Amino acid sequence: MKKIPLLLCVAVVATSMSIPAFAAESQTASTPIEITDPAHIPDVKWVEADETTGQIRLSSDGKDFIEADGLKFRDLNANGTLDVYEDWRNDSATRTADLVSQMNIDEKIGALFHVNDGGAFTSLYPYTEDYLWSNESTYTSGDTCYVPLYHSIISDNVTTYLRNENGTPAENVFKSNTMQKIAESGRLGIPVVSSCDRSYNSFAGMVNMSNYAFGVAHDPELLYNLVSIYAREEKALGIQVPLHTYGEELGSWYGDELNYIIEMATTEIKAYNDNGVNGCTKHYVARGGRNGYSSAKSDANLVDSWKAVWQAAVDAGTQQIMLNNGAFLNDCWTAYDKESIDVLRDMGYEGVIVTDWPMWTGLPSATGTTPDGRDLSAMSVGELYAVIFNAGIDQIGCFFMVDSEEVSQEVLDTMYPGMQQPQWQSAIKEQVEAGNISMEVLDAHVSRVMKNKFDLGLFDCPFVDLDEALALICSEEYIADPFDLTTIDDVYAARKAETNALEIELQTKSTVMLKNENNLLPLQAGTKVYVDGNSSETVELDKAAIAAYAEVVDSMEAADVVVARVTSLGDESELIIDDANDLDKPLVLVFQSGNNVNEVSAYEVNGADALLMTTYACTADHGSALGNFFTSTLPSVLADMIFGEKTPGGSLVYEIAKTADDAELQNKELAYDQGVDAKTRLYMVGLVRQNTMAQLPDNLGDVLFNANYGMKYGEDADITLSVLTVPKSVETVEVDSGSSTSTQTSAVNKKIAAGETFEVNFLAENKGGAGHVTAELYDNGNLIASEFVAVNAGSFRVITVEIALEAGEHVLTLGDMSQTVIVE
Repeated sequence: MKKIPLLLCVAVVATSMSIPAFAAESQTASTPIEITDPAHIPDVKWVEADETTGQIRLSSDGKDFIEADGLKFRDLNANGTLDVYEDWRNDSATRTADLVSQMNIDEKIGALFHVNDGGAFTSLYPYTEDYLWSNESTYTSGDTCYVPLYHSIISDNVTTYLRNENGTPAENVFKSNTMQKIAESGRLGIPVVSSCDRSYNSFAGMVNMSNYAFGVAHDPELLYNLVSIYAREEKALGIQVPLHTYGEELGSWYGDELNYIIEMATTEIKAYNDNGVNGCTKHYVARGGRNGYSSAKSDANLVDSWKAVWQAAVDAGTQQIMLNNGAFLNDCWTAYDKESIDVLRDMGYEGVIVTDWPMWTGLPSATGTTPDGRDLSAMSVGELYAVIFNAGIDQIGCFFMVDSEEVSQEVLDTMYPGMQQPQWQSAIKEQVEAGNISMEVLDAHVSRVMKNKFDLGLFDCPFVDLDEALALICSEEYIADPFDLTTIDDVYAARKAETNALEIELQTKSTVMLKNENNLLPLQAGTKVYVDGNSSETVELDKAAIAAYAEVVDSMEAADVVVARVTSLGDESELIIDDANDLDKPLVLVFQSGNNVNEVSAYEVNGADALLMTTYACTADHGSALGNFFTSTLPSVLADMIFGEKTPGGSLVYEIAKTADDAELQNKELAYDQGVDAKTRLYMVGLVRQNTMAQLPDNLGDVLFNANYGMKYGEDADITLSVLTVPKSVETVEVDSGSSTSTQTSAVNKKIAAGETFEVNFLAENKGGAGHVTAELYDNGNLIASEFVAVNAGSFRVITVEIALEAGEHVLTLGDMSQTVIVE
């Protein structure tokens, strides 16, 4: 396992680094740079803010400050004169217009790309001097080919980078300042914007934001507070654009109920905006989660539901939006569909629109037909660019620029072996020069990209300071004596106590207690516990944590209770359940879900005495991860919940269906329709068609668990079963009144054919907290069906049991209720 010290494996030398000139031959791997002073690039100069004069904070490296009216400004183009775009007293729009007027066409085209730094899915780590500072087209390390940062920023004029990188806060600061140092050396001193797929990347490649856990926690305040911390830390490290929220999509982290999605997604957007970064809300209209748009779209075509969440994001002030690589309104990806993009602009959105990665992995290609009937598959790369930018896209997400006008596989294989997602700036230039992309269109896209940089304050203070970052992010212990980060305990020790406390709060609030038969939980201290699971490493960690409360024994036979945490459901988990049941040992089953797709089934519900579902998972998203950090609910936190020191507080954002077929039959554009019949589902569609924001009931479906279900300690359920019903029919009888006869009709229990399956229904009402009972149905005194019935707090459900009977008279009994059925 690699150790990650604060004093970096890579760094800048103690004196100012000049930009090296390299020979023309291809660059190969160089030795990682030795760190001597990781705090910042040594010659960064600072001008501090002064409320008295109105001076704002400035930072610069190679460019001088100039003075005007007793104030200081950065001389970004080194002409000794205060240009309009250099004057921070002007508004962003004014500064942007002046800057764009000074940019040449190559600089403008470079602004149209949002590039993975190094030209690879994961940037080189640790860094080398050549990787950072070479002006060659490529740099090879091991078997991987990269594009050096200096070449990308200066020669390719790229100014926006996706950085899914690894390392400590100090390494992040070093990388950020190096990139800004390079960018500052450019003709106009245009700063770099850095994005990251990880909302929380302070300990990069070690831990991240646990997205789904926030949805399950149902706590907007907790979401705001933690995301605010993430945002402040990202900003302090030189990351300005977290590529989130992803919960904006229907069927993602925040479920599929529109009102809740909007509440949580707009809270997340506000947390980013309030703390100095711009979240890039994704993916318009929807790509992932449970329901990508193309797979979720139904005959009902509830397009207004999809639009509603994006209107809310625009209204909340999102400044960047990433597209979905899929279709929305027409038969082509949204990046080629002006009508779909116009929907966003008509909502009042004025920010940056970037495509998702990749538009293509190798040679440019596309399928489908544009709204005006053009075949994308027949187009050249230049023609594809013209469609993209004329559709209203501001930036293309990609890996690298090709330093050749030739578009061929031979060029890629020869110059960029093994690299993916190439782009040809020369093809865009040809389209501009030919008039297929007008300068007006080009300037509009560039202006949005540049204005965002002005709004973020990067033209004035692009550099960051390590001392300030450490004071914000790290514990005093870590700052005083940096230690290696090799375990999750090290990360917790290195972080601020406030961050750790909120993360632990999230872990408890995102754990859903689905079942607690006979109040098995919380366990009593001193209980003999056998700890099991399908991960030997996790088992050992859980043993150590549970040992603080209980006597951990070496066999199921010696245990009072079995506690098993499983990371997947299948043969291994079933074997644990079977073994515990065979030995008649109470089983606490903990399913480590970690995402919004995997769910428990009736097998786990019936086999476990207590059932917890944890959804906390802070695994580093995208790129490579460092070490073997434990990224699920901490063993100590799990033990605290099992023994009652903490309370599981989560509730489901989705129903859990009884069968896979029920889950598949749902309308994925609707909320809460799993397990309903076709007529009810159509009625729900009608409600949403009448009112997009209609709050649909969450208790209509015949499911294992309704959405919003979650048990709590000290909040016992109070469930009663009533109104037992069987199929009815209308019976007509003749009534003789003496003087005349007449017919009367009445509803009676329907006569059932032998062997025919029919439904028995009853009502389950809960006047207490969320919980469950077992409903037992008897036929002439014999148990014929046992149904697990879970009901949300203060709610009710209609429960359906399907049975088939032999011929004869049958008295069906449920509790103190009965119905007689004649079977013929």
